[in-house]
Amino acid sequence: MIKVLFAPLQGYTDAIYRRLHNKHFGGINKYYAPYLRFEPNKDPKNSVINDLLPDNNKKIDLIPQLLGKDLGLFIKHTKKLQEQGYTSVNWNLACPYPMVYKRGFGSGLLKSPEIINELLSEIIPNIEIPLSIKCRLGFDSKNEINELINIFNNHELQEIIIHARTAKQMYKGSASPKYFNSVLSKSKNKLIYNGDINNIADYDKLSEILGHKPNKIMIGRGLLQNPFLANELNGIQYEAEHKLKTLREFHDDILYHYNEKLEKSHILKKMQTFWEYFSYNFENQPKVYKKIKKAVNMQKYEEKVLEIFG
Repeated sequence: MIKVLFAPLQGYTDAIYRRLHNKHFGGINKYYAPYLRFEPNKDPKNSVINDLLPDNNKKIDLIPQLLGKDLGLFIKHTKKLQEQGYTSVNWNLACPYPMVYKRGFGSGLLKSPEIINELLSEIIPNIEIPLSIKCRLGFDSKNEINELINIFNNHELQEIIIHARTAKQMYKGSASPKYFNSVLSKSKNKLIYNGDINNIADYDKLSEILGHKPNKIMIGRGLLQNPFLANELNGIQYEAEHKLKTLREFHDDILYHYNEKLEKSHILKKMQTFWEYFSYNFENQPKVYKKIKKAVNMQKYEEKVLEIFG
């Protein structure tokens, strides 16, 4: 069986999305929450704190993700999460956005492996639950992963999830699994692959490069585009009619819960964001997404949804 981890994507995989994905599709081993960002003299957003509340994440196995480099705050937030019942946390060293890395957070720390080493030396002995890491191959160069693995080998980590791009690539270009493969045997910690798995053919291609079929992978955008993917990778097949029915039920459930949570003025924008990836489930994806983007109010939106679902 292939264990599939659902990668966190800011603005998409919030608590509502995670719960309803699990309800309608399932197949996910663990969901990872979008990061909780912390820095001195600045409290994390209430929306992020609320998103992690256990009552908002029932029936799923959720891993909180932390983003920051203040030692005391890292330990403080980890202990709070432990008190809420979480049994592990993930440290984000992967976020490639300038507003994050320019402050030395996320992938910005990949420029300073010595700081990562120092922080891990202090964090791990002072928390009581396992720590995993999500990182990139490097900031500027894919070869930076070699030095990073040497740093990580100094510490006992639950696992290391490697998005096989550099930070400079953002989400552009292709992922490079061969660089992931080059350090697979060098790592003392378990490595998990992440990057460009959008269908079964992508998984098979990855398996060829690695020389084996990985039994645990992380997927992000591929699952947003095809929420059935985790099950399909494990050999479950669906008829077109069942897929369409499930997609419609998922959409309606998402819309209902956002109606319950958000102000009316925000719902249209939120649902248009949802369709950025959801539209891949239909023929002629650009045309489908364009229809949704052109909706100027919820009445027009609902008309377009009816049209798309036929």
